[in-house]
Amino acid sequence: MIKANSNDLQELKKLCPKGHLIIATSNYKGFRNFLGFIAQYIVNPIQWFTGAFYDNLKRYIAHVFIIFYKDGELYVGEMDKKSSWRESPIEKSNTFLKITKGQIRLFDLGAIEDGEIEKLCQYGQTQRYSLLQAISSLKLFSFLNIFISKKDRYESNKCHCGSVFLKYKPFHKYFKTTAKNFFLKYKSHHPEAVDHYLLNNFGLLEVVKVKKNKIQWT
Repeated sequence: MIKANSNDLQELKKLCPKGHLIIATSNYKGFRNFLGFIAQYIVNPIQWFTGAFYDNLKRYIAHVFIIFYKDGELYVGEMDKKSSWRESPIEKSNTFLKITKGQIRLFDLGAIEDGEIEKLCQYGQTQRYSLLQAISSLKLFSFLNIFISKKDRYESNKCHCGSVFLKYKPFHKYFKTTAKNFFLKYKSHHPEAVDHYLLNNFGLLEVVKVKKNKIQWT
C-alpha cells in the first residue's frame, strides 16, 4: 500500500495536466486481498516463466486505469473483479492499495473534449468484469479465446481492465486504434499489450517509482 502524503498528491497533479486523457499502467509487488495474491504469486511467476509479454519490463504489468480530475482532486477509473467499474480518489485505487514496490507508468494521449471522461465513467458503470476475458488475455492461456465470440470481445458489456478503454468507441480517436484492430495486432487486450502500444505510439509521460510503500521522487 502506498502511503501517499499531500506532497505526493500535489506532485502527481503536476504530472497530470487537466483536460488531457491520462492512461496509466502499473506493475506491483505486494497484495491486499485475494486478487493481489493471485497477481503476485501466480500470474507473476507464469509471466516470468513464459517470458515478458512484450519485453516492456522485467516485471509483469498488471493493470491499466485512467486518471482524471474530479472536484479538483485526482481520481481513478478502473475495472475491478470485485465491483466491476469503480471510481475512487487515486490514493484509494487498486494500484495504490496493493503496491509496495513497482512502477506506475503515465501516458498522455492529449487534450480530451469536455465531458468525455464523465461519459466514459457512465459507460464503465454498464460494464461487467469478465474473468474469462482477463485470463485468456494472458499469453499462456490465449487458447481460451476460442470460447469468446467476436461480439463479446468487441461489443458486449463484458471486459477487463485492459479492454474497457479500447472497447469504448469514443476513445478510438484518442487511442488511434479500435478494439478490433488492436486485437488483430496483439492477439490480446492485456495490460502488457496496452502498455507496449502506448509506449510505441505516444511515449511515456512519466514513470512513478514506488519502493517500500513510498513514491520515490528524484
